[in-house]
Amino acid sequence: MVTRVVPDQNVLAAATETAQKLAEKPADALQACKRLMRGPSREQLNQAITLENQEFSLRLHSADAKEGIAAFFQKRPPDFTRNHDAPAPEHA
Repeated sequence: MVTRVVPDQNVLAAATETAQKLAEKPADALQACKRLMRGPSREQLNQAITLENQEFSLRLHSADAKEGIAAFFQKRPPDFTRNHDAPAPEHA
């Protein structure tokens, strides 16, 4: 998946910036995204949508989600726990 194109001389700086932004996100949510992006090529669309709904539901009630919402309303950067408070679904 391409999200940004940069000149050759800026590739390392852009990759480092992207990695830093990803490192600030909740790890369990990123892992869920990776699973979901890999899945649809192997699964039918309806099953992929069901899995996406399950992942979203698990993350919605996590400590990281509560922190993200609180940080948004308090206009501050989130401080994610980095612990996996939502169990991985059976298909992982």
